[in-house]
Amino acid sequence: MIEGRAKSGSWSRVKERIGVALWTSFLAAGVETSAFFAFLDPWVLGHDETIPSWLVVRPAAYGAGFFFFWLFTFAAAALTAYMLDSSRKVFARSDDGCP
Repeated sequence: MIEGRAKSGSWSRVKERIGVALWTSFLAAGVETSAFFAFLDPWVLGHDETIPSWLVVRPAAYGAGFFFFWLFTFAAAALTAYMLDSSRKVFARSDDGCP
């Protein structure tokens, strides 16, 4: 009974790759945000010592930075997952004896 339940609830390869890419990019974005804002205060991003209107509250800057890092690390992880899948298809075709 448990085996049938596991099979019906299993994810496809694409969903699994997206989930892994989202989770790893989330963790990487957390580390990147911590390291970035440890050295840079959002208040110093303004010109002539004026603070941009969207940076009035520091947590907004931290959140925007986190999502910025998350977007780019997700793009990198998704591209890596795509290249891993496409390389398997290329190797599978070359094993058939076709050039």
